Order: sequence, then C-alpha cells, then structure tokens
Amino acid sequence: MQTGSPLGVVLAGAVNYQIAGVWLAADPRDSWRYVFLAGLLPVLVALGVRLFLRESAHWTASDARTRPSTPRELFGPRMRAATLSGVFAAVIAVLAWWACNAFIPLLGRTLATEDAASAGLLPAAARQLAASWQAHASNAFNLGGLLGAFAAAPLAKRLGRRPMFIAYFLFSALALFATFGPVLAPQTRLSMLFFVGAGVYGIFGAFTFYLPELFPARLRATGAGFCYNIGRVFAASGPFVIGLVTAAAGGSSGALMRVMCWLALVPLGAALLARFVLLETRGRTLPV
Repeated sequence: MQTGSPLGVVLAGAVNYQIAGVWLAADPRDSWRYVFLAGLLPVLVALGVRLFLRESAHWTASDARTRPSTPRELFGPRMRAATLSGVFAAVIAVLAWWACNAFIPLLGRTLATEDAASAGLLPAAARQLAASWQAHASNAFNLGGLLGAFAAAPLAKRLGRRPMFIAYFLFSALALFATFGPVLAPQTRLSMLFFVGAGVYGIFGAFTFYLPELFPARLRATGAGFCYNIGRVFAASGPFVIGLVTAAAGGSSGALMRVMCWLALVPLGAALLARFVLLETRGRTLPV
C-alpha cells in the first residue's frame, strides 16, 4: 500500500502542472484553488475503503479477548527494543524525505529562473520554463520513489530487514552526494533526482511489512502508528533547518544544493548505526 504514496504524488504533480501550469497559467492567483478542488477526487476512494474493507479475523479475535492497547506498553521491557528499532528507521526516513521533498520543486523553479535570466527569456516563457522544470524535478523524484518502493519486498526477502535498511541508507547518501555535489547541467541534475527518490522515498515501501513484524497483534496498530508518525515530529526540523541555512547563504540554487549535499550525512550516519539499533525480523515468528 505504501507504494501508492509516490504514485499519488506523481499524479498530483501531473494535475498541478496541467491545471496551474497549462490551463490556468495566466491566472496564478486563483489556479491553485482548482488544484485543491481536484484533491477531492480521492475522497471517493476513501469512501469505498470505509464501506468494503474489513479488519482481519486475527486482529478481531485478538481485540475481543484482550484489553485495549496503550502507548505506554511500547516502552515496557518486552517492547522497548522493537519500539526503538521502528522509531529509528521511521525518523531517519521521514526526516530525509521531508528535507528533500519540501525543496525539490523550489530547486526546479530556481534553476529554471536562473537559466531563463541568463538566456534573456520573456516573463511568460520564463514562467512556462519554471513550471516545466518544477514538474520534471518532482516527477523524477517520485517515479524513483515508486520503483524504489517496489524493490523493498524483494530486497528484504533476499538480504534480510536490517541489511535492506542499510542498503537504502547507503544508496540515499550516495545519490544525494552524486546529485548535489558535482557540477552538472541543470536538466541532468533534475534527472538525477530519480535516484534520490529511489533511496529516500523508496525506503517507505519497507514500513508496511517491517513495522507490523515488530509488534504483537494487539499492539500492532499502536506500535506501527507511533513509530511512523513520531518521525513526523522530528522531521519538522528538516525543512526548517534547510530553509534557514539556504536563506542565510543567499537563497540561490547553489546554496540550496550545498545544503542538500550535507543532508547525505543523515542516511550515512544511520547506515553506520543501523546494526546496533535495528532488529532483524526475517524468519522470526510474529509476536502474538
């Protein structure tokens, strides 16, 4: 199910480009309103899920015979290591993703603005170029994330869960260094975001099976939900820090790329710590 996230973002980017960048390009003040209006369409899917998706028999039976779970149980002696493992993986993944995703459209737009200025393009042509490069950047990142998410299950089966996470962390660090470190043509750099997405975004494909494997049935939803969403609290610092540092450095595309290059230290450090923090769950009987 997590693979639907990058696919949804790709579709959202296409809708945004078509509405705001093509159909209503001459009306930037109101075009975003129609983009948001198109966001109501997934409500129909959510309604179908609510009507037809049923809870598993295992969970229903477990819920009927046990008391309701509480977040406090996640920090008991039996669950503490599992909770730490899930929180560690989720915090690193969400932090890196938000730090990238928040600024990739800005990178595409900034590179296009600088290129248009050097080429002497008229304002209308410059806006069209900015919309095109912004879509290119977002689509490359999200398509990479989609393929990276599809790779999570076979990698986990072949390597194991801990080596799989280490592989994603190392690949993410390498992709960030390779994309934002060397001197590249603007469109080449935007295309390289495909590989950044495959690592930084693709890792989320592992959470749908790894987090539930850490917890017994009665704590599974509580544990997986806590681990994944606590990452959002820490991840809020990512865009803030990158934006603050980039603005202090002048706000140019060069400043943003230097900061994004330093971001590679986050997954690199996680890869070095993973063998001490992450639990291996391959071949282990699910806790009950």
